[in-house]
Amino acid sequence: MSKIRILQMALLIMGMSITLAAQDNTQSQPQAPPPDTTPAPAFGQNAPILSPENPPVTGLDQPGLDLHPSSRSFISPAIEVSESADTNGANQLDYKGLNSVSRVVGAFDLQQFWPKSDLFLEYLGGGAFYTQPYYVRQLQAMGFLFVTRWRTGQLAVRDAFEYLPDGSFEIGTFGGSPGLGIANSGGIGIEGGGLPGAHLFGGGSFGAVGNYSRLANTAIVDVVQAISPVAALTVAGGFSNAHFFDPTDQLINSDQLTIEGGYSHLLGRYDQIGAIYAFQLIQFPQVTGGQIYAHIMNIRYSHAISGRLRLVAGAGPEYLELEEGGYSSRWALSARVQLHYKMGKGELIASYEKFTSAGSGLFAGSNVQAARLGYTRPLGRTWQFYGDLGYSHNTRIQSTPETLGIGAGSYNDGFASAIFRKHIGRTWEFLAAYRFGEEEFDEPITLFGSTGRISQRQIGGIGLLWHPRPTRIE
Repeated sequence: MSKIRILQMALLIMGMSITLAAQDNTQSQPQAPPPDTTPAPAFGQNAPILSPENPPVTGLDQPGLDLHPSSRSFISPAIEVSESADTNGANQLDYKGLNSVSRVVGAFDLQQFWPKSDLFLEYLGGGAFYTQPYYVRQLQAMGFLFVTRWRTGQLAVRDAFEYLPDGSFEIGTFGGSPGLGIANSGGIGIEGGGLPGAHLFGGGSFGAVGNYSRLANTAIVDVVQAISPVAALTVAGGFSNAHFFDPTDQLINSDQLTIEGGYSHLLGRYDQIGAIYAFQLIQFPQVTGGQIYAHIMNIRYSHAISGRLRLVAGAGPEYLELEEGGYSSRWALSARVQLHYKMGKGELIASYEKFTSAGSGLFAGSNVQAARLGYTRPLGRTWQFYGDLGYSHNTRIQSTPETLGIGAGSYNDGFASAIFRKHIGRTWEFLAAYRFGEEEFDEPITLFGSTGRISQRQIGGIGLLWHPRPTRIE
C-alpha cells in the first residue's frame, strides 16, 4: 500500500514539474511581432527589366561585362604626348610619302554622385602638329551624361561634341585617349543601344578624305519606364549635326533628327525580346536635292549572361522617302547584330549593321553595311593590348550637283589598329600604336586638289600618358 502511495506521489510531482516547465517555456518565448504596416516596395525597385546588367533591349544603355559601380565623386586630369610617322599626313588620294605628326592632348574628367542622380563630364583638348608642310589642327571633344532615377525608371540626358581633322577616329585610335572614354570611343569601344547605325544617333562617320576640321554634335534625351517587373517602355529623341570646314565647300553638311519608342519584355533570366519604331529626318543644304524621311521598325532579341556574354540581334523594314528634285520612295532593310563576350582575361566585341546614314559628307545620304571587331586583354601585370578592325560599304542613294560630294557611286572604308599600353608606376603609361586605313572608290574622284581611287594611310607612333590620382570632391 505504501509503495502505491509513493508511486502516486512521484507521478503527481512529475506532472507538476512538466506543467511548470511548460509554463516557463511559454513565458520565455518572444511574443509574435505585430503585423508589418510598412508599405511594400514598388516593383521597380527590384524589377529584373531594370537591372543594369541587362537593361531593356530597346533602350540606349548597354552594359559592359565588367561592372564596377562606384559611389565616389572625383575630378581627374590627364595629359598625353605622342609622336608618330604618317605615310599620308594630309589624307590625300593616291599619295605616298612620310610625315611626322606630333599630338598633345589633355583631358579633364568629373563624376559626381547623388542619392538618385549621377553626372559624368569629360573634356579633351589639344592639337596635332604636322610637317611637310607644317600646319596645326585642333583636337576637341566633350562628353556629357546626366542620369536621374525613380522607383520604376530613369531619365538620361547625353551630349557628345567633336571637332577633329581626320574624322571621328582621330583621338581614339592613334594611341588611345587620355581620359576615361566618355567623350569618345576610348579605343575599341562600340556604343550600344538605339537603332542600327544610331551610335549616338548618327554622330559618327565612315571615311574621310583631306585633313580639314569636321564638327559633329549630338544631344539625346531618353527615358526608361517599367510597366511591370518584366516589361518596360523606352522613348528617346535626339538631334545631331555634321559640319565640314573644307575650303572648297564640296563636302555635304547634314542635320539629323531622330525620335524612337520601344517595348522590351523579359522572356526569362537571360533572354529579352523587344520592338522598336523610329522616325528619322536627315536634312542637307537645299541645293543637294532636299532631305530624307525614314520610318524604321525593328524586332530585337538579346541574350545576356552577367559577367560573360551579351548578344543582341535585330532586323526590320525601313521605308525611305526622298526629296531629290521631286519625290521618290523605296523600301530597305535595317539590321543589327552585336556580340560582347568575355573569354578568360580577354574581351571581344563584334558587330554588323545595315542602315541609312547621312553620307559622312561624301554623299547626300547612303546605304551602309558596316562590320567591326575589337579585342582587348591584359598582357602580364603591366601591359594592355587593344586591337580593332573595321570595314564599311557605302552606296549613294541620292544624286547631287557635280560641285558637291563625290561623283562615285560607292566606296569602301576599312581600318586595322593595334595599341599596346604599359603602366609605369601609378601615374604614368607608355603607349605604342599602329593603324592602317584605306578608302577605295568605285571610280576615280577629285577632292581637295587630288585625284584617284584610293586613299591609303599608315601610322605608327609612341607616346607617354600622365594621369595623377583622382581628387575626391566630397
